[in-house]
Amino acid sequence: MLTTAERPRRSLAASVLLATALAAGITATDVTSAAATALPGAARAGSTADTAVRASWPTVKSGQRGVDVATVQLLLTARGYTLTADGVFGSGTAAKVKAFQRAKHLTADGIVGPNTWTKLVMTVKSGSRGAAVKAVQRQLTDNGYAVTADGVFGSGTAAKVKAFQRAKHLTANGVVDVQTWAALVRGGGGTGGGGKLSDAQAAARLRAAGITRSSSGNCTNRNNKNCTSLQDIRVRTVDGVIALKRKSGCRIVITGGTEVGHAGGTYSHWNGYKVDVARTSCVTNYIHGHSRKHHKRGDGAWVWRVTSGGRTVIDYADENWANHWDVTYY
Repeated sequence: MLTTAERPRRSLAASVLLATALAAGITATDVTSAAATALPGAARAGSTADTAVRASWPTVKSGQRGVDVATVQLLLTARGYTLTADGVFGSGTAAKVKAFQRAKHLTADGIVGPNTWTKLVMTVKSGSRGAAVKAVQRQLTDNGYAVTADGVFGSGTAAKVKAFQRAKHLTANGVVDVQTWAALVRGGGGTGGGGKLSDAQAAARLRAAGITRSSSGNCTNRNNKNCTSLQDIRVRTVDGVIALKRKSGCRIVITGGTEVGHAGGTYSHWNGYKVDVARTSCVTNYIHGHSRKHHKRGDGAWVWRVTSGGRTVIDYADENWANHWDVTYY
């Protein structure tokens, strides 16, 4: 039972929590239960945790592509705003985002930021099915914890979620709550290797290893096909290129990164899995000596493959007509 002195403090804490939530675009219904039990210390702790989660959400908007866009599309579908999860943020996706935002009393700007993300995600766990589970599975694969995106939250998905949570220092309970969602869509370089880097972060790491990049446009804009961008490249990919440099002793120049203009798909340039590396005799000799000629792609490029424990870890596609190797790090 609260003392007479504690009652005013509890009432004040509840009011502050409610006002803060309303200012963030959260309806009174969403915070009623939290406000009913708030105490000053708990309110401060909750606010700190919420700030940390909110700061970790990426901004997804018109013109973007990739797994985060597909995640938005799948979550909208799970919320009743059906969309094709093609990973392309076009006018149709923008319209559905705005409709969802209006329904949730948010600013209907079509931009998926922290307020929209926290309304859009939903808790999924063992036994769950549907588009939201498929979004989790695609994010897990993008973060380096490969799992079939079948929309069924079975034991395999639960195991991958727990592994991801442990790597991110979250409670490893296999339940995808708001904190786990935020970690999935942001990535961040956990042991799974699927975390994403900014262009500046990736460039700094590659530069330190003696690796350079070039582009026909002498630029780094991700939305210009004449540039060579490293924005949102996966940690595993950067680590792989550095390992190639170290093991081969060759001069490594990246001529293609995450910019538009490459073929799409899950394991694509845009999603951070691929880089183009200048084709030199040193690089070619190393690849031929340390991988196995596997198959010819539809475009005529021979693929040289590296496997480990029966699993494909690297594919080197010889795009000799463009004078580079198209390298995929899984």
